Formats: sequence, C-alpha cells, structure tokens
Amino acid sequence: MRKFKSNFISIAGVVAVFAALVIALLGQNSWKVQNQTVRLVSLIGEEEAASFTAAATENAQEEPDCLYVWQSEDGNSVLLHEQMPQILTDMKVDYLEVDADTQEVPELEAFDTLVLGVATFDDLYWLEDLRTWVSDGGKLLLALVPEYSPAALWLYQVAGVQSMGAEYYETPGVRFVDDTMLYGEKTDYYLAESFESSYVVTLEADCTVHLVTCDEAETPLLWERTLGKGKAVVVNLGIYDKAYRGFYSSAYSYLDDTSIWPVINASVWYLDDFPSPVPGGESSYIERDYNMDISTFYTQVWWEDIRSLTEEYGIRYTGLVIEEYSDQIEGPFSTNTGTSRFQYFGNMLLSSGGEIGLHGYNHMPLVLDDSIYTKEYDSYKAWASYDDMKAGIAELVSFCESLYPTETFSVYVPPSNILSAEGREMLSSEFGNIRAIASIYLADGEDGDGLEYEQEFEVAADGIVETPRVISGYLMGEYTELAALSELNFHYISSHFQHPDDVMDEDRGAELGWETMFSNLTDYVDWLYTAAPELRRLTGSEVAGAVQRFYYLDVERVQREDGLEISLENFYDEAWLMLRFNAWEPGEVTGGELTQLTGNLYLLKATAASVFVEKRVSE
Repeated sequence: MRKFKSNFISIAGVVAVFAALVIALLGQNSWKVQNQTVRLVSLIGEEEAASFTAAATENAQEEPDCLYVWQSEDGNSVLLHEQMPQILTDMKVDYLEVDADTQEVPELEAFDTLVLGVATFDDLYWLEDLRTWVSDGGKLLLALVPEYSPAALWLYQVAGVQSMGAEYYETPGVRFVDDTMLYGEKTDYYLAESFESSYVVTLEADCTVHLVTCDEAETPLLWERTLGKGKAVVVNLGIYDKAYRGFYSSAYSYLDDTSIWPVINASVWYLDDFPSPVPGGESSYIERDYNMDISTFYTQVWWEDIRSLTEEYGIRYTGLVIEEYSDQIEGPFSTNTGTSRFQYFGNMLLSSGGEIGLHGYNHMPLVLDDSIYTKEYDSYKAWASYDDMKAGIAELVSFCESLYPTETFSVYVPPSNILSAEGREMLSSEFGNIRAIASIYLADGEDGDGLEYEQEFEVAADGIVETPRVISGYLMGEYTELAALSELNFHYISSHFQHPDDVMDEDRGAELGWETMFSNLTDYVDWLYTAAPELRRLTGSEVAGAVQRFYYLDVERVQREDGLEISLENFYDEAWLMLRFNAWEPGEVTGGELTQLTGNLYLLKATAASVFVEKRVSE
C-alpha cells in the first residue's frame, strides 16, 4: 500500500509540474495574443504633429544671430556646405547663409556668431574688422581648412596660431586629449582613408586643445581660444563627410558660455530579413565551423547569440519581415503557409519587448523602372505596376496581421535600402499605418549612384518620420567607428542593422566566422553602453516618436546671472537636449533632470516647457 501510495504521489507530482508548465505556456501564448506590447515612446498623432509644423513656420525667426559664409566656386567649401546647414538646422541655430562668391556679406556687427566655410580670404575685405569683432564678444568658428595664404595665416593668428606650415599634413586619425566629447575608453580613432587635409600648427599657450592627430606629431585638430570678450574655435580636420558631423557640431558647442541643442537619445537595433523563410541547404562557413545546416544554425546559434544581448544589455530588436524569397513582381500574391518559424522567432522577439516591422513581400525594392538596377543590382526586378507594388505590401501586411494580431506595423525598411519616388508615395498614400521609414543615413559609394534612399532625422512633408540607420553589420571598421562616434555626439543616437545571412556573405565578413563576427558586434555594444550608458533602448516606432519630438522642438534660452533659462516651443511630453557648460558649472534644475555625460557635457531630460538651470555657487 505504501509503495503504491509513493508511486502515486511521484506520478501526481510529475503531472502537476507538467500541468503547471502547460498553464504557463498557455498563459504566455495568451499574453502574446491578447496584449499589445507597451511602447516606451509613442508616436505623436498626425493632427498634433501638423499643429507643431504650423507653429514652427509661424515662429520662424526673421533676424538670425548666426552668419554662415561659404564659397560656391571652391570644391572643399561646397563639400562642407553639404553638411554645415544640416548641422546648424538640427542644432536649432537660426542662421543666415551667404555665398561670398555671389553675394555681398553683411556687416558682422549684426551677428553674434560667424561660421566660416571659406577657402580663400584675399578678396574678402570684410574680414579686416574680424579681430575687433571677436574681441568685442563675437564667436568665430573656422570650420574649413583654407588654402594657404598670408590672409589665411592672419586669420589663424586670431585663433591662436603662432606658426603654420604651408603644406597640408596627412591626418592618420584623431586622438582625444580631454573628456569634453563622448568617446568611450578608446582614445584613438583611425581614418579609413587618410590624406593630406590638415595644417601643422603651433599654438599660443592660451589655446585649449580638444583633439589631435593620433601619431607622434599630435597636430592640433580642434581647439578654442578666448580673445577679449569673444572666442574662436578651429576645426583643422579638413574632412567634410557626413560621417564626421559630430566633430563640427561639437566645435560649434564650444563657442558660447552655454550651448544647448535637442537630441534623440536612442539606441535602436534592426534585424533585416527577420523573421523570414530560412534558406535551405548548407553554407561552407557554417559547415566549416559548426557542422550544421543553415536552418539549424539560425535557430541554435545565431538567434541565441543575438538574443543574449537582450538579456545582457537590454537591447530590444525591431525585426523586419520578408514573407517569402521570390522574384515575383506581378499579382496575385499567394500567402506563405509555412508560418511556424515566423511565429517562433516573432513571438520570442515580441516577448522580449521588441517590435515587428515591414520589409517586403519579397526582397524586390519598390521600383518600377528596371534601368535603376543595371549597374549593381541586376538580380532584382522592377515591379510590373504601381498596383502590383501596392498588392505586394498589402499581402505582407495581411500576413503579419494574421501572425501577430495585436501588433501595429508602423515601420517600413526598404530592401537593400532602395526606394523609388513612386514607391515612397505609394507607402504614404495607401498605407496609413506606416508612420516611419528606416533606410540609410550614409549612402555607400563615392560616385553618388543614387540607388540608396538616404535620409536625415526628420519628419517629411507627408508626415512620415525619416529614421535612418547609421551603421550595419559585424565588421566595424574605421569608418563605422567614426560614424558611430560622430552621431553619438551629434544626435545622441546609435542606429544599427544586421542580417541573419551576413554570416554567409564574404563581403560582410563570413570568412572570419560567426564567432569573430559576433565578437565584433559585442565589442561595439559594450563600447556604446560604456560611452553612453544613459542611451534609451528603443524600437523602430519608438525611435520614430523620439525623432518627432526632436524635430519639432524649438529652443530659446536666456542667460541670467544666476543660471540658464530655457523655453521649449512645441514641447510634447518630454524632450532630450545636450548642454555644454563652458563657463560655469550647473546646480539645481527646475522642470527637468540633468545628467553629466562627460566633462562639461550634460544630458537634459526636460519634463516641462520651461526649464531653469541654476549656476552652482562655489563654496
């Protein structure tokens, strides 16, 4: 009897545990079906966003206090001009732009700040009074490395240069010599392609140097000098690529006693082609290292490694669905019935706080003209018609709704970052739930082939939020490192995308093996959250909401004897801003929370439209 009772209790215990597991699983699945993921940052409604746009237009300042001068007939000045207006715009600087080659430059006395993107000074008679203007309180940013001339040497002397070489110097990379920019524990960052772009200079003792070349010469690349009541800041880098905007925005922030500009405050991670059908067969590199087929590797190795970053760092992925891999470009489009892997991966992603976005019915970009592919993408086909493009996206949306019925699919990522004007218009006019497009921030290639849909962080005229991805993959070379560093100091954002099939592509590092590739990614993640632990971990729609708040915000400030008064136009529910305190230390804050990022650089979370930062009184 006892033996029977003992066995019964043992069996009953097993049954009870099994039942509990079943209930837990059912509960988990029920949670996935019945509860939509709560988003940390909501998208601003279209009507309210329109009111913000109208208010910004109405409140546009008619008399800007910053003058930006460039030269349309100089190649380097043109290159800088491709970046500087956007930098000033994103920093919410009201400025007047003047082309010195075609326009008359106004009197400097009408402006507080002068940004010079000028290469030749000999004919610029208006510079004669520049030293006096700076001494009287003017703020001068020399953003362009000029052609050598007596006039250029004279101008550099205003900025504290004792002597200057007549030839350009090859800059191998940059080295941080203080902590006034976010750069992590690493201090040297090398250029992917160095060239003669800087001058060898000797500076006066009263100059403060922030950046030098990462070699024995340690040539100053970024410095500031106070002259009388004013200040001059010099960028001696001579590289005017979009990936270096953060160095120029930081240079601008050294000009005033206090500088303030809106930021996005986000780290966002995209998984392109995920969930999607898993390619069949084998990969030579996966077989070499793991003795697995592709499907097993994706499930047991790749996804488990990628998911481990969620557990360790709080990353919340945005997966972009491809319904099937085919070259079909004419409807009708059949629904993929092999949904088990979509449900498995998608629900795991959602349960960890992630998001599902749209990538494509297949991997054919939304293009109607075959000629766009003739150069590099001859494996792609143009869609047969506008209606076929629309039907393909409609089928994808229907497919996702059937798998994840509680989710809203508001983020679209164009395959290969290619999106035609017709495709872009179709998404906007036919699919109202698509609120954000996440393509590319830095277009590949030097020839400007125009295939990639390159973006800024902004809200388009049709209300769609442009949320570009900045870096990608697992190689993390010099260019990628500097681009990530730059955007961390400019928009306070990291935006990265990867593909499961990167591990099979030699151009994306497959020959290195997944272990090395994943190690590279982990190193970047660790660097990022060491350099900027305050970064919010957001999904695709959340970062779109953050970009809306950043884009619509306008900042007014008044410097008082006891601190800084900040007024925020178009404030929604919260705002994030960077502040640099060049002349005094901050104390108590009203209407927000202030966090020191590094040195004199701070992050402000504004919780009200009016914020006041007190000066700290020295004891």
